[in-house]
Amino acid sequence: MKKKLVKALVSTMALSGALLFSNGVVAQPTHASAAVVSAPISVYKVTASVLNVRSAPNTSSKVVDTLRKNDQIEIVKFYNASWAQIKTTTTKNGIAYVSTNYLQKIPTIVQAKANLNLRTGPSTKNKVLTVIPKGAKVSFLGYQTTGKTQIDYNWAIVSYNGKKGFASTKYLNMK
Repeated sequence: MKKKLVKALVSTMALSGALLFSNGVVAQPTHASAAVVSAPISVYKVTASVLNVRSAPNTSSKVVDTLRKNDQIEIVKFYNASWAQIKTTTTKNGIAYVSTNYLQKIPTIVQAKANLNLRTGPSTKNKVLTVIPKGAKVSFLGYQTTGKTQIDYNWAIVSYNGKKGFASTKYLNMK
């Protein structure tokens, strides 16, 4: 088991590389098989001491791996409000599930493609807090949700110059 874990760690690090955050700190994944980090928009860190990685999105399914506090993982997609699908090397199909109750979004830097209104809510009818200039870098904090399980990819929750609000993703470089 230990050899398999070391092999997975080496391949994960080779595939994922490092993330460079705005403060210049390079963050490496700290856990092997389930800590595949390749898309900064969907990177989360584990907040629990130990988080079970499961074969299906429920607590009665088989535990296929575990993650430790501050491990970073890539969310492939949200199964529902309580479970997220992740990439892993411990299952035959390469996917597994973790509870979203123990995950925290890692802020990511994105850039404004045009002058962009930062609003109090996810609509052009909401009050404008400030205008983000074209080319400015903002911290991406997440997507707007509609209901308990639906994600609205048209609006991002961002932070700019100390203000948090909503910005249209049409005017953000999300890659």
